[in-house]
Amino acid sequence: MRCASERKNFDELPDFFDPKELGRLLGVGQIRAYELAKSEGFPAMRIGKKLIISKAGLARWQEQIQNKRS
Repeated sequence: MRCASERKNFDELPDFFDPKELGRLLGVGQIRAYELAKSEGFPAMRIGKKLIISKAGLARWQEQIQNKRS
């Protein structure tokens, strides 16, 4: 189980980060974070073998999800 102190604040994230950081931000495990990062429409890209997530893209994605629910 993760404690709250391990989770990062969105504003503290770098412009680009990996699924491990995504998991810390969301409070989910590494496997779930990778599954989310690989899902269709999620703002992640592969650079070589590395999966990178855009902070700006994540903010837009969250906004789109919220708008769909409204």
